[in-house]
Amino acid sequence: MAEDEDGEVLPAYIEEDEEEASAAKEQRRQQSTKPKKRWPWEFATPEEEAKNKARMDLLDKHYEHDPKTGHGSYVRAWFVDPSDLDVETQYGPMRHTDSIIPDDHRLRDSLNVLCLKTVSSDVGYPISVYGTDKNEDLILAGPTRGLFYTGEAFFEINLKIKEDEECNDRQFTKALIDVLLARSPKVSTRTVPGRLSEVQLVCAYVKNALEGTFEIKIRSGPEVFCGNRTACTTDVPNNIILYDSDVGGGMAVADDGIIQLFRRVVAVSEDEILILNIDACGSDLNVNISRCISMFTPRIKGADAEEVTCGLYKIRVEVTWSMSVMVTFYLVM
Repeated sequence: MAEDEDGEVLPAYIEEDEEEASAAKEQRRQQSTKPKKRWPWEFATPEEEAKNKARMDLLDKHYEHDPKTGHGSYVRAWFVDPSDLDVETQYGPMRHTDSIIPDDHRLRDSLNVLCLKTVSSDVGYPISVYGTDKNEDLILAGPTRGLFYTGEAFFEINLKIKEDEECNDRQFTKALIDVLLARSPKVSTRTVPGRLSEVQLVCAYVKNALEGTFEIKIRSGPEVFCGNRTACTTDVPNNIILYDSDVGGGMAVADDGIIQLFRRVVAVSEDEILILNIDACGSDLNVNISRCISMFTPRIKGADAEEVTCGLYKIRVEVTWSMSVMVTFYLVM
């Protein structure tokens, strides 16, 4: 303590200031000895460093320059699962057809890929990409099951023009297309320029979706089926090509009568109707003999079947229904 000229006692400010300064100094010393915060790009272990290097190599590998547009972009969805870009899903359609559906089930949203078409070509037409003509849909072989859509999806497009030797094939289109739908509009069209063409991807958003899987069997008729089969829904009349003999040629009817379709899975909203169109042709492929239309109301599970006569053919159409729910399934074995 200290006294002023009048003899009053003064508080020990100096001592307290020294104590606070000493405490602050000790706190700074302790903080300086703590390990620094590691940022995502800072890796300590050799395993982490190797993983980061592999990731950076993958980014470089899938980032390509487009000489036509003069810009660079990623051409593969490396950020989804970089270790399995070329591995197809192990899950097929009709996974939950025979499942016990809980009372608190919840339907998931989905996407239908309506078509992929070439809208322009820098090398003229026709081209040896499925024998494509201008504005003609490319024949798709998938998706092979109903898609679970959470608001974004990515499509890798990699088309080449077939030459006499594979090593001489030219890159026609190579792009990564993102489909980000805010639940509206129902149909989305993405057009992507680049390389030697301009392609257009058309998708439809399906709310509260059920998965319908077609099986089409010829009961009787000529040994070769000529014609086409398309599907659509009441809300989205855009046809999805399931089979077209103009592309695949006349389909020889197998012993079991089942026609091998290009695609056989369509997502349908619970409050829509699934429509199947069948055009049957005679020996002259330019003459349509008959068109048949079958309609199916979606179900949570099970199957629906219908037999129709279309020109010279008697045909059995079966749709097997399935769903995905956001709860645990209990399968009936």
